[in-house]
Amino acid sequence: MFAYPHMSFYKKILLVYLTFLLLAPRSQAQAWLNEYTSHIRYGEVFVVKKIQIPCTQYDTYLVDQQGRKLTPAYRDIGPFSEGLAEFVPKEGYQNKQGYHGFIDKRGKVIVPAVYLATDRFRSRKTWVIYDAGEQYGIAYIDSTGKEFFTVPVHHFKNDFLKSKATVDYVCNQDTKEDLIWWKNKEIFLLNWNFSPFIEQEIKESEGVYHFLYKGKYGIISKDLVLRIPVALDGIDPEYEFSGQGLERIQYGDKFGYMDRYTGEIVAPFVFTDTRKPTAGLFWAKKEGKWGCIDRKGDTRIPFIYDEATGFTGEDRSAVAINGKFGHIDKKGKVRTPLIYDFASYYNNGISMVRVGNKYGYINIKGEPITPFHYEEALPFDKETTLAERYGIKYEITTSGTESFAGFNYKWKVLFIMLALFLFIYLNNTFFRLGQRRRERKVP
Repeated sequence: MFAYPHMSFYKKILLVYLTFLLLAPRSQAQAWLNEYTSHIRYGEVFVVKKIQIPCTQYDTYLVDQQGRKLTPAYRDIGPFSEGLAEFVPKEGYQNKQGYHGFIDKRGKVIVPAVYLATDRFRSRKTWVIYDAGEQYGIAYIDSTGKEFFTVPVHHFKNDFLKSKATVDYVCNQDTKEDLIWWKNKEIFLLNWNFSPFIEQEIKESEGVYHFLYKGKYGIISKDLVLRIPVALDGIDPEYEFSGQGLERIQYGDKFGYMDRYTGEIVAPFVFTDTRKPTAGLFWAKKEGKWGCIDRKGDTRIPFIYDEATGFTGEDRSAVAINGKFGHIDKKGKVRTPLIYDFASYYNNGISMVRVGNKYGYINIKGEPITPFHYEEALPFDKETTLAERYGIKYEITTSGTESFAGFNYKWKVLFIMLALFLFIYLNNTFFRLGQRRRERKVP
């Protein structure tokens, strides 16, 4: 069989014996593997499958190297990853959908089969899909089966509905089944995996990572955990309407807020309008009224105001109820009575207010620093401002003194018309005088 020159007889016998020991298990393994339709080896164990009726009746086992069954007959066992393999038992299977769990290489159930879909473990975690009433929910578990994060699917009432879900089934491979939703002929999922390139981008991102799929946005954190499912209609990563650690997000025609570093939804989608935050507070409009929330999403100023401006350095915001304006501070205390027909924000310690059709200015104590006799006025965006009375512009200081600053356009138009009239009048006068002189010179 083999030729070994310069080798003693006993050494030849020993070598033949060792060769037999090495080849014998392989021959025995091959014999019992022939009982099965397919098999995959994972180190010292095999996942074997015996198919009686394709796509309908089949048994899957985890077996050792001698062919001993380590598990009862399951519908399917997936590939091992980080020492665990997904499995789908026969119990509870109906309508092409089974329950999913995880076993180790001894066949021990580590994660009970209670989930409707899942995936292999990556970095000691994976996602699982479960029944959440009218929706399907998604959570993340660690390698012991402990759920450590639940994706807030309940905020998205019109998405991930059980009534609109389809089971994506793979013949003879139940561990590959998934739940999908069709929208405008496009497939949407609850679970997401990314390419290595995108995963690296996610890990290097500042704060959470925004991704876009078919017009919808999702949010994922640096640890590759989906924080918000792919259902958002709007985000604000440029902070046009956001700030102070929170980002405005949109679902349908409503707005909410999330923590830009964790992806946690701190304020649900109940607001129809928002303003850029100031002084740690976020003005938002709910059911037609403005109020304030803080960074935790708690209401700090009740939703009772028809109009509101951001807080300025004077700790004042201009607000209105039933057409009357005044000012409140960050605690919601009224600091200027709501008695004016209009009130601007405070700046440089002064606010412009209107009574009837006349404007004036008040200080931080609510005391007038000018009479209410201006037809037009501007807020104090600088150390001085402009106001008009009878078409004459005045420069107003923070102490209320005024100085002439010119005429408005109406006066200028009047001056132009008067100059034009005077020009025409003088031109006609000189023309007639010249004509008379010429007539006297004619004999």
